[in-house]
Amino acid sequence: MADSRWADNDRFKKEYGFPSDRREIATKDLEEKYLKIRPLGVGVGGLNESIFLVRNKETGRRYVQKEFDPRSKQLVRELLLLQALDHPNIIRYIDGFIDKTFWNHHRASVYLQYCSFKSLQDMLEKYHKHNQNIPEHHRKYISEQFIWHIFRSLALALQYLHFGVQPDDKRSPQELDQLVKDPQYCRDVWPIILHRDIKPDNILFRKSQPVTGFVTEPQRFLKIFQRQKKIYGVFPQYPRVLLADFGLALAYNDEDWNVNRSFIGTLDWMPPELPEAFVHSDVWAVGAVILALCRQMPKGVVKPPPADWTQDAEAWSKHPDSRKGIRDHGVGKYYSPELNNVVHECLRFNPRNRPLAFKLLAMINDGEKEAEKKGFLHRDEHFPRWLWGGAEDRLHGRRRTGRRKEKPDE
Repeated sequence: MADSRWADNDRFKKEYGFPSDRREIATKDLEEKYLKIRPLGVGVGGLNESIFLVRNKETGRRYVQKEFDPRSKQLVRELLLLQALDHPNIIRYIDGFIDKTFWNHHRASVYLQYCSFKSLQDMLEKYHKHNQNIPEHHRKYISEQFIWHIFRSLALALQYLHFGVQPDDKRSPQELDQLVKDPQYCRDVWPIILHRDIKPDNILFRKSQPVTGFVTEPQRFLKIFQRQKKIYGVFPQYPRVLLADFGLALAYNDEDWNVNRSFIGTLDWMPPELPEAFVHSDVWAVGAVILALCRQMPKGVVKPPPADWTQDAEAWSKHPDSRKGIRDHGVGKYYSPELNNVVHECLRFNPRNRPLAFKLLAMINDGEKEAEKKGFLHRDEHFPRWLWGGAEDRLHGRRRTGRRKEKPDE
């Protein structure tokens, strides 16, 4: 524990409200505790070296295990950050270990929630494939109410990452605005955390289970249910939206914090101001994701460099042609003007003109109410069977006969 990389985590725990129910990072291999079911893929960068679906041998619950090399400072930082974050719309840390013994060749893993409904990227690609060569009036669109649900979930996650504000916070946007203007806020209250890689691949879906385990842990799950009801008004029929993959995330108190040298992320989802990045950059990325949902653009809203482009990716990301027409073509006539207006605010070219996360959340709530009055939220709210393979049954707890009953995932 003498390693300086652990010092920031201790400070985060003491000063910024470390969740008391989180397991500490173990110093020895935990694989005897989990049974590997199948590989889920091999990623690039971040905590994505080897990914497995695993089952806890004691509880039977399924999780995702991500293996990584603990000699990388960036990867250890991601593990520490995941352990510290606690929000219903951010992927939940379950367990983790860093084994630096010689015979284990410096092995490490993090165990996270398993999201059986896959990613927003997967959903986008399925809608795009289904609608190919289909006349516009026969196409299948993602319902506006579900898009508002995703929009709100991402705004709630950003509100927490940027300013430490939880979903049930009662303070108004005006009160929060005055609070975060204090230069001491990010040093003494909450370290601004930038995600820097918000894109459909890093937005996951999982079944909402606010009352699972109610008999064994009634107080815990009653609180979860009450929080869900405060956020959504009623028991949510939609899967929960989780922001994941914090491999490029950076906190204000990190020694590598440098907003002017942060050219990092995925080109197709980058805001126009990079390499400069701050909280407004994450807001732009959320707006780009919602626009891509409405327009069914799985490859992103930012065009890749043309074949004859001779400069580097940074130069292209700041070139006007890479963002040409993004705000102008809007969300499409299937969706409400209110949704288009909020997306329009997120995608403003000047980052200082974009709303902060808590202001964005207020705009989303007001816009959704207006859209509902105009009848835009009652169009075809059922998910097609080709999307998640019987998602309606799983979302509402209906089981098909002949299937083995499994313990619910945490």
